[in-house]
Amino acid sequence: MTAFGLFVELIEHFVEGFVHISSMADDYYRFVDKEHLLQGEKTRKAYRLGASVRVQVIRVDLERRQVELGLVDILKAPVSHHRDTRRRRRTVTSKNSKQKRIPRNRVAGKRRPR
Repeated sequence: MTAFGLFVELIEHFVEGFVHISSMADDYYRFVDKEHLLQGEKTRKAYRLGASVRVQVIRVDLERRQVELGLVDILKAPVSHHRDTRRRRRTVTSKNSKQKRIPRNRVAGKRRPR
């Protein structure tokens, strides 16, 4: 258990792998050193040292002899809390109640200098 993820031992296959914290996209997880756990801020879901988890192989690096894993319950869960990062246009209502779009570089009622 580390601040950047958790190491997992596959008991049946005698293989160790790593689940990076960036693959745990369902919440923002913080490492609690005293309790040896990763805990989600919103869901309060906790992954403790010695706990059993279900994992799925994401990538295998044969040269480095490393296995990257992902938690099954997080990989299959839909992620809905991410903010939409697309920019939106401002919509302003005119006097006649019709909506018109104003470009980002203009302010309502003012013209751009030439």
